[in-house]
Amino acid sequence: MPALALSFLSALLWFLPLPLSPAAAAPKGSPPVAMEKHVDPDGSFALYKPPGWRVESRAIEGGKAVAVTDPGGDSAVFLRIRKMRDPGEKAAAIASRTLKELRAGASGWTLEWARSTADRRRAVAEFRYAGARNVPMRGRYYFNAKYPDATAFGYVAPEKEIERIRPTLLSVISNFTILDPSARGKEAPPPRRAPGIAELPLEKRTAKDGSCSILAPKGWKLDAGKGQLLCVPPGDGIAGFIAAPVEFRGPSRLPYFQAPNVPGTIRSPYLPPADALILGMRAWGSRNHKVIERASDPGRAREASAFLKRGVDIEVASIAFDSRTGVPCRGYYDVTGFHPMPSGQWGINVIGIWAPQKELAGYLPTLARMAESYSVDRQFADKYVREGMEKVRRMARQTSEMVARNAGEIRESSMAAYRERQKSQEYIDYKRTGYIRGEQEWVSEAEGGALYKSDHWGLSREGERVVEGQEYNYYNFKGKNPRYNEIMTPVDISREVYESVHGK
Repeated sequence: MPALALSFLSALLWFLPLPLSPAAAAPKGSPPVAMEKHVDPDGSFALYKPPGWRVESRAIEGGKAVAVTDPGGDSAVFLRIRKMRDPGEKAAAIASRTLKELRAGASGWTLEWARSTADRRRAVAEFRYAGARNVPMRGRYYFNAKYPDATAFGYVAPEKEIERIRPTLLSVISNFTILDPSARGKEAPPPRRAPGIAELPLEKRTAKDGSCSILAPKGWKLDAGKGQLLCVPPGDGIAGFIAAPVEFRGPSRLPYFQAPNVPGTIRSPYLPPADALILGMRAWGSRNHKVIERASDPGRAREASAFLKRGVDIEVASIAFDSRTGVPCRGYYDVTGFHPMPSGQWGINVIGIWAPQKELAGYLPTLARMAESYSVDRQFADKYVREGMEKVRRMARQTSEMVARNAGEIRESSMAAYRERQKSQEYIDYKRTGYIRGEQEWVSEAEGGALYKSDHWGLSREGERVVEGQEYNYYNFKGKNPRYNEIMTPVDISREVYESVHGK
């Protein structure tokens, strides 16, 4: 399974609504596990668990701790809920205290990894330790600090069994519900699945080009190719799974270059990933979008940015919207945004699931299994990378040839521009020097281009003084030829006259 799908599935737990259908506990390839309802004797909470599992609860400071354990005592779910005293308390602080307690009570305890959202309200950590009889154990805890409530939900299981039993453990967590003790005795019906969706058999579907595959309900429409995939039920697509890029065109930073209008791309400056996804969803026909929850993942973003040598942002988001036919829906998405290139081109990669809000609990188990099964063919991925690198090398060769071919033209163009600037500078210097010296040159057309000069003392022709006096000096002389009836042309009247007279 692609890393993107794994990241999406782990992010999905942040947003699962409570309660959720017990069918969520179904391990891959097996029917849903039968779940039974358990209501705490004091009426403070209820949950669904596999038959035979033990439930223990105890009061803690400001709240309650619950443990749900399998009959053998190996696998367990832990839930802690308490009231917060400090509105500024962060999930990271709650995680630190909880993990410290776990470390003190376990042998060989090691922290595998931990992450937190940018606002520090949510955190998740995974750990390992040695259980009874030195059985390798593995566990994970999710922490949420949203005043006035703080929660810590987690599970542990033998490492060799955890992949098989994880769906059951997550189902117990997601079906935990806080009750109003005053309403004790009023039995609520168990969570209701959407009619038929959880029982739909899944079959493997492969893209026509063999690039990717997915387990999908029979009869659902599949549009797939080049590793991209969209799978929806018949109708207007009110539910489904998507793994695809969305292309955008923003303003170009290249001089004299404007990105062309390419079919299938959306014009917009760069937006955060979730906002860009909403813009794309509007283009596909949905409307009334509302972000319910969103969280950035700076750790994954830094890793992707370092690998791609390009700016990257990553967000997970829960978005409510109306479908094209007005059905209220809700989706969960993992969105990677790629910063604009100098040409203005940018885009997002989105992987996500969505369904009608009223039937969300029934759809989620099937959609989660679909997301888990999505995979890109290894041969296609290798071929895609090879062809991409060959394209890069071909473009590099073409660029090198173009640069070599145009190098002479570029140099000649630069020299021509330099010479032109020099000529202009010489003409400007000529005019400035004449003004400073109080001298003016005149060219006579009647005398075949003879050169006259007026200065402080009078008028000269070809270097010989011909007349003196105030009337013919630099300040008063207006160009009337003393020999012929003509008005001579001042040499500094234009650069063309200056260059023709002085042979430039």
